[in-house]
Amino acid sequence: MQIKRLAATFGRLEKEELLLEPGLNVIEAPNESGKSTWTAFLRVMLYGLNTRDRSPTADKRRYMPWSGSAMEGVLEARTSLGDITLLRRTARANSPMGAFSAVYTGTSDPVPLLTSAGCGEVLLGIPQDVFERSAYIRQTGLAVEQSKALEQRITALVTTGEEGASFTAAADQLRRQLNTRRHNKTGLLPQLEEEQRTLRATLEQMDALSASAVRSQEALDALLPQLTETRELLARHDAADQADELRRVESARADAAAARDRVKTLESNSRALPTRPELEALQGRIEALASINDAVDTARTRLDLANRTLRQAEKAVNAHAFAGMSPAEAASAPLDAGPRPTLSPWVLPIAILAGVLLAASGYFTQQWMASIGGGLGLFGAIMIFSQWRLRKARKAWTSDAAQLEQQREAAVAEYAPLCEAEAEARAKQQAAQAAWDAISASANTNLDSILTQLRAFRPLVRNLPEACEALNEAFLLRGKLEQAQRREDEARTRWETLRDAAPPLPRVLAQRPEESREQLRLRLTQLQERESSLRRELHTTQGRIQSLGDPGELRLRLGELEERRSTLQTEYDAIATAMEVLALSYSTLQTRFSPALGEAAASIFTNLTGGRYNKVLLDRSMTPSAQEPDQLSPHEAEQLSQGTADQLYLAVRLAICKMVLPAENGVPILLDDALVNFDDERMAAALDYLLEMSSHQQVLLFTCQRREGDYLNWAYPERFHHIKL
Repeated sequence: MQIKRLAATFGRLEKEELLLEPGLNVIEAPNESGKSTWTAFLRVMLYGLNTRDRSPTADKRRYMPWSGSAMEGVLEARTSLGDITLLRRTARANSPMGAFSAVYTGTSDPVPLLTSAGCGEVLLGIPQDVFERSAYIRQTGLAVEQSKALEQRITALVTTGEEGASFTAAADQLRRQLNTRRHNKTGLLPQLEEEQRTLRATLEQMDALSASAVRSQEALDALLPQLTETRELLARHDAADQADELRRVESARADAAAARDRVKTLESNSRALPTRPELEALQGRIEALASINDAVDTARTRLDLANRTLRQAEKAVNAHAFAGMSPAEAASAPLDAGPRPTLSPWVLPIAILAGVLLAASGYFTQQWMASIGGGLGLFGAIMIFSQWRLRKARKAWTSDAAQLEQQREAAVAEYAPLCEAEAEARAKQQAAQAAWDAISASANTNLDSILTQLRAFRPLVRNLPEACEALNEAFLLRGKLEQAQRREDEARTRWETLRDAAPPLPRVLAQRPEESREQLRLRLTQLQERESSLRRELHTTQGRIQSLGDPGELRLRLGELEERRSTLQTEYDAIATAMEVLALSYSTLQTRFSPALGEAAASIFTNLTGGRYNKVLLDRSMTPSAQEPDQLSPHEAEQLSQGTADQLYLAVRLAICKMVLPAENGVPILLDDALVNFDDERMAAALDYLLEMSSHQQVLLFTCQRREGDYLNWAYPERFHHIKL
């Protein structure tokens, strides 16, 4: 089979293609670019997707397309059936890659015999188990795991050629048959033996239960007379108790009569006493009066404070210069600035006289014009001087008047708040006086009413303290009367209760037993408990005997089980002998195919390691070990370096491919980073072998390194196909 083309929407691959050629194909791509996804995709295309796997690492989860698209793929290949095209797609969400078709390439004609589940086995000639353990080689899966299919094919090819024979399958079948009969504590034989032990124990238990039932019945028969005697002694106690009860009834009747007499005496001494609700109402009024008295004191205190405040305000007003006037009157009171200055009436006559006299002097001096002029000048000078003096006086008067006005305004501003404070204090005093008068009148009225009620049973009460004392005495008397009435009711109730419940007078007075009632009751309780216990034991034992079944049937069943156990033991011994013979035969077969497989692996491993190792040995679980030419003992794979161990596993894998893969089918070999731990020299040896192998079958080598391609381009440039993703 030669794969020509792959197209996938699978995992990180989104509608990507891979075109392959015959021979060796080296697909080079960096990490996380889809190499392992391509190999897994090719396996799924050939053998299908396991949709029943529900683990977190199942292929249907792991390779779900990253884009959210449906999983699908195409494989075109040249096979012994012709050129075919395989198609797997997702038709239903719960069945990824579930829709399958196989047609001849370029046509729509279906290929016969190719089905979804059996496609890979028909094309490659090997089942999936063999493919995954031979031609499907991954770096993380180089080691070979044992499987029945691989064992059958190796055994057939090395021995008889019959692929249906497998030691593991036959051994598993014999082991299942052996385990069916006996496996640790499970199987048919342990079950039969356990049932036999159960039946024997049941028969022994039935015998022990029968003996126990007889003992319980004997003990019960001996217990009944003791119960009868104890009950009779308790009956004598009951008769004596009846007589005592009648005496208690008579005592209770006498107590009730005495209580009634005391009530009558107290009632006669408390005829004028108010009832308890009336006393409680008086008590409430007295408590309210106390609160009112507190309010009276508070009102008196407020009144005194208001009087003092009023006197202080009146004193401040009377001491002021505007006392007796209102603020408005004070604001309009006249100022004491004197009259406004005016021109003296004598100024004009004096000025005229002086002017005339100065003018008349010209008569004597003969200078009339000068005298008249001087007289007029003197007149003018006197008038001007008089006006100047008048203006100066008026200016001084105006200044004094303004200063007096300011002083009056300041005095009025000081006087007005004093008047307001006096008016406010007078109003508060009047309100406090009215409040005190009202609350004092209320307190006196309430006190008179309370004293009037209290004087009905205590005439001499005069004030509130005496009223409180009288009320306390009334409560005390009322309490004594009520207590006496309660005791009377209790005594009467007790007498009536005892009288109604009193037993009839016994016909014969019984003598009380020496043992106390408690002792007898304790003994009776113990005896009754013992009786109940014995009856329970007897009934339980009888029920258990009945539940265990018929002894005859149990013994018959025990015989049948013994015969069946003998038959199964014979079969078990025969199967164990067969397993021993099969193991011996398998050891013989293994000595034939293990050396052949080891020899083939050694040939490849010697080439890979340049002759460093010349032998490969395989144990029963296909675990390899390698031996050097000059060493006596081989090295297990775990003792080798990582690279050498990978080379050993690869050699075994390639040897298995050489032995088990059908040559006529040309099964492609898939290698996913299988050479990553090889050094350059051994990598070259491995590539040489793979190139030789690719002449017979297609080899797909996926690698994350450039060195494989570089080596092949240098050594065999025309003999391989190099693909870079």
